[in-house]
Amino acid sequence: MKAHRLLVHQVRLHQLSFWRNPESAFFSFAMPLGVLLIFGATTSNEPIPGRRDVDTMTLFVPGILAFAVVVIAYGNLAATIALERADGVLKRLRATPLDPSVYLGGQLVSTLATALLISLATIALGGAAFGALPRAAAIPQLIVILALGIACFAALGLAISAAIRTADSAGAITNGTYLPLAMVSGMFSAALRLPPAVDTIVSAFPLKALADGLRAAYDPAAHGFPVQNAVVLAVWAVAGVALARRFFRWDPWSG
Repeated sequence: MKAHRLLVHQVRLHQLSFWRNPESAFFSFAMPLGVLLIFGATTSNEPIPGRRDVDTMTLFVPGILAFAVVVIAYGNLAATIALERADGVLKRLRATPLDPSVYLGGQLVSTLATALLISLATIALGGAAFGALPRAAAIPQLIVILALGIACFAALGLAISAAIRTADSAGAITNGTYLPLAMVSGMFSAALRLPPAVDTIVSAFPLKALADGLRAAYDPAAHGFPVQNAVVLAVWAVAGVALARRFFRWDPWSG
């Protein structure tokens, strides 16, 4: 069978596995949409403090969009790889005729498809429920930042999967490495203001870069492409690829 057909087959298998796992589908896909709906239903859609040109939900939606990308491309991918390694799936895979690169390619393309689907669902829900849509002129930059964000967090997901030794620790490690940063990166609050020194440190991480980059496509006061955010995402993507190439392992951890 040709490589591209094997790749398509692997993508289909990964997608079936994802949607047939209720816990995975709920926490990875439904949770960000639920957070958006709950927050929107319990928050008055008033202007951002200090501004009169934009309301709360318009800048909250892109934060949840960023969160959804991180959950799928980083958390879910890392946990999936770690669980399959711990169960011996990856080790047995290397004893089959299937090229390991096709397996990983299938995982990554499946992750891309799911991330794009949750992104479209989040954008559509934000627009339909709260009237929050990206600026028409900023749609190209939204697509670029989304692509960089998915690539960045998928690379980091592969990298962090190498540090997950057991299936039981998968959730704790993935959630523990992104949830605290998500909270201080403004993903859940467009009005969050940090002390300058803390903001400088947090801005060096890809979570804030993704949230701010996507928010720029919604903010009527934003002008031009968010170059700094794109650079941060690209640098972390390269770092993730380098770490994944160096530390990714197929065999389960022993001991």
